[in-house]
Amino acid sequence: MFGTWRRFGALCGVALGLTGGLAIGGASGASAQVVHRVFGEGADAWRAELEAHGAAPLRPSAPAPAHTSRTRLAALVRVEALIAEARAHAGRLDEGAALATLERARRLAEEHADVPGASRWLAEVELTAALVAVQADRPALADQGFRRAASLDPARVVRAAEAAPNTTSRARELALAGATAPASLFVVEVDAPGATVELAGRVIGEAPVEVRAPTGRHVLRVSAPGHLAWGATIDLIEGRRAPMRVHLGPTDAERARRAWERADTFERARASRPEGTELWWVEARGERALLVRCDDTGCATPLRLRIGEWPELSPIEHAAALDRSALADARVWIAATPEPDVVPPPPPPRPWYRRWPVWTAVAVGVIAGAVGLGVGLRPEPEQRLRVRIDPSDLTMP
Repeated sequence: MFGTWRRFGALCGVALGLTGGLAIGGASGASAQVVHRVFGEGADAWRAELEAHGAAPLRPSAPAPAHTSRTRLAALVRVEALIAEARAHAGRLDEGAALATLERARRLAEEHADVPGASRWLAEVELTAALVAVQADRPALADQGFRRAASLDPARVVRAAEAAPNTTSRARELALAGATAPASLFVVEVDAPGATVELAGRVIGEAPVEVRAPTGRHVLRVSAPGHLAWGATIDLIEGRRAPMRVHLGPTDAERARRAWERADTFERARASRPEGTELWWVEARGERALLVRCDDTGCATPLRLRIGEWPELSPIEHAAALDRSALADARVWIAATPEPDVVPPPPPPRPWYRRWPVWTAVAVGVIAGAVGLGVGLRPEPEQRLRVRIDPSDLTMP
């Protein structure tokens, strides 16, 4: 049995090594992604301008899947070593030292109940302690270990090669009694979205979820994407118990992801920029904007931009420090109100007495008046009546 668990531990180590190698290789081979952050007036127009030149908008990403650190996984390897040490003490008939070593293994496994597989390792500790207690002629302690091992990992049974027939029979009897014992019910509530609840290594469902399990000792584990897993050893009693509320803290990667997506100042965006990402920070005001580019090597000198006028971008120098005076000057330039195009005012209108239509009308009026006056004052022509008498027309009566 011990060789089987050692092979399992070796396989875990190989898997961890391969996973780490793939992660490192993937990180080194990835090309830098250019992401823009635009704030200020006319941001939409500047976003379109930046995307036309190769920058991508910031897209909210999902939290990373829950994972367990190597340090916490290594604790189970230590538990395995302590179990082997306890068996060695029992082989030398030093049951006291064996039980003391197993107590250390028990505490270590309980402290790492959030690690996947901790329930099985804890069951192995309890089963080994029960077998040592049988050897030490402590039946009460042995029964306790058999009950706990059966509830922590129902699939783990005492094999014929591990104990005498009467011990094997007793272990099966206690396991059956635990499996058929009255159930305990309680609800698990978690403050992280998408949290998964596990009991004894078996997935119960997504929180909030009602858990129904036989009475006895169990390992409850809760995990959620982007959050640190939580685990604890609980002793269930018959009947319904109060709801269990679990708080999950975000991982360092999740905190960094949230800070990057919520950054609303240049300093925050620069500090939270993910590794391998080139940041194009833009502060805009209408047709003017300043651009600051930062990547893993440093930050380039701030550039002053105008809409539609894109400069030639030079590579960012290695370990380049941000020129804060240039950034301050660029911000002053952005804040300054641009001078509008000056349109000369129209000339003032000439007075009425200097306008030619007025004097033309006056002249026409004077001329018309003079003509009318002359016509009106001209004397009437003298009329004379001249009579001519024809003598032939005269007749005598």
